[in-house]
Amino acid sequence: MIDKLSNLRRLAIGAVALVITIGAGISTPSTPNTAPSLLILGDSITWGTEYFAKSQKLIAADAQWTTIVIDGQYSRRVAFPTPNASTKYSGVKTFKKLSDGGLKADAVIVALGSNDVAIETKEAVYETVIRDLLTTIGNVPVTWLTVNRRDTPAIAKRSVLFNQVLVRIAPEYPNLVLEDWYSSIAKRPKWMAWDKVHLTPKGYQARAKLHQRLARELYDRHIIATTPTTTTTTVPPTETTTPTTVAP
Repeated sequence: MIDKLSNLRRLAIGAVALVITIGAGISTPSTPNTAPSLLILGDSITWGTEYFAKSQKLIAADAQWTTIVIDGQYSRRVAFPTPNASTKYSGVKTFKKLSDGGLKADAVIVALGSNDVAIETKEAVYETVIRDLLTTIGNVPVTWLTVNRRDTPAIAKRSVLFNQVLVRIAPEYPNLVLEDWYSSIAKRPKWMAWDKVHLTPKGYQARAKLHQRLARELYDRHIIATTPTTTTTTVPPTETTTPTTVAP
């Protein structure tokens, strides 16, 4: 009886957490044009990682990034393959809005795709929206987390397809690194909430620590990308001529 009550309590807590997570969005404040700046652009999972596990605080503790903006919104997609007026539900339009507001992102963690695979089914669409966002972000270091959504067998297959598209086109973008979140969470099913989309408290803690690690790696990549390279030109030694004495 006690075990049953404990299970019910855990389910209730999980349900409340899920309602809070999918019912809100967040964008942490930033000071325009304050560099170096890191942007984490995501959906409700990103929102939950900040709300439940304080990912911004973890990253700030490393004292590397001056500005850390975490922008998570429930139901946000990478982009819309057809014209759509929404800004907050499009990763591309949200990035443009933040840029117009003065945020110059020096590096970006992208955590989008879960809502695209729930609606779109075609590989060509996945490629279109991925390229759209990467082009919009531009030539700064980017880390993209692979998608892990398993609420139906069909969506689970489309998650794999979306990730395959990422892997296929990644070599075309030297500034892009993929983080295999799909495989990480597949090995740890207790990180996933009962809806097979969001995370448990333990999962959000793990995700926040992942954000911290990726932020450190991106900072190193940012430093390398922005440090001027110097080239040393070797000048050959000047030839000297020894006078020749000619006997009379």
